[in-house]
Amino acid sequence: MAAQSSNVLNMLQGIASKEVDEAAEALAKAMKVATEAQAKQDMLNEYRLDYVRNLNKILEAGMGAEAYQNFQNFFGKLDQAIAGQQEVVELANQQVKVQKQLWQESQRKKLSYEVLSDRSDKRVLKVEQKKDQKMMDEFAMRITRTRHS
Repeated sequence: MAAQSSNVLNMLQGIASKEVDEAAEALAKAMKVATEAQAKQDMLNEYRLDYVRNLNKILEAGMGAEAYQNFQNFFGKLDQAIAGQQEVVELANQQVKVQKQLWQESQRKKLSYEVLSDRSDKRVLKVEQKKDQKMMDEFAMRITRTRHS
């Protein structure tokens, strides 16, 4: 019975270990996506800042109304792209949180099985030690009896 429960616990630990590995991979992928999304967001913001600087230089030199309107239209589209990318960043960060929670849950499950397995091993060891002690006591009693006989 103890061997069977030990085998079941070992199997559950193996499954839990696999779940932890899979959760860690999913978390790493989610973190990579979030990092890439943030890098793209940063690039778009820097791109916009460069265009603002460029517009300011051109405005100092003088610019026609049509050219200014084209810049404004471009900024509108760029701002939409930045807002869209911000949503992507937020979704990616939410996914990282979800994957982190899943990884933590799988870690807890794995740890629980390890604790149960350790307890089971300790119980088995205690039973074996009692058997050994009983055999040693019986052996000592036999030796004592044979010496007194």
